[in-house]
Amino acid sequence: MKNVFVVVFCLAYLILNTSYIIPVRADTAPPNAKDFSYLFHLYYDNGQLSADRDFQFSYDIIGAPYTAPALATETPYRGEVINFMGEIADHFAFDPKAGDVKFTKGKISVKAPYIADGDKVVFYDSRNLAVLTVNVSGSSFCNDDGVCNDEKGEDSSSCPKDCKQSLPAPPVTPAVTAEGEGGTSLLAGILYALAGLVLFGGLWFFLKRRKNPSPTLPTPPIPPNPQKPL
Repeated sequence: MKNVFVVVFCLAYLILNTSYIIPVRADTAPPNAKDFSYLFHLYYDNGQLSADRDFQFSYDIIGAPYTAPALATETPYRGEVINFMGEIADHFAFDPKAGDVKFTKGKISVKAPYIADGDKVVFYDSRNLAVLTVNVSGSSFCNDDGVCNDEKGEDSSSCPKDCKQSLPAPPVTPAVTAEGEGGTSLLAGILYALAGLVLFGGLWFFLKRRKNPSPTLPTPPIPPNPQKPL
């Protein structure tokens, strides 16, 4: 009898633990470089560009895709984003005067496309002369070192030079979460445990009856027929 209850308890424990699953979240997807832009804080002075000294950093990373501005000048400035391999990864154009022909000196903000392996950005004036270089390597999560560092956000799309052999991750099948369905799962586990208890109890009772059958009463003897007197 004791062994039967031990088996039933173990069965109920397993059912309850498999019916109530704690959710596991998948890893966060790596960032997409196209969703960001550089925002440079510069100072314009009669054709010359320099970093704005009122800012601790000469640029910021903003969470918005780069959109080329509409230019109202025939002599725009331009910029090139150079990656760690020394290649021109992207380029952009801008008007430091923002259409104001009377503007000669003051603060300006210039947006540029963000590059995951960007090393520096070189600014050129309207005569195609380099007037300013800003180092942007500190904000790049792809370093072109030939090693695919997935923990830093490198993958085959954002960092193809480092992750040439990377394969897409298999789809993650979400587990049944406890939130919202925990009550139903727990109730189902209890019902399964009770059903198992009844099943094992009935089986135990059947085996016990079969092993120890009920004693049968002996058939009483047939009384003799009384003889009639002669």
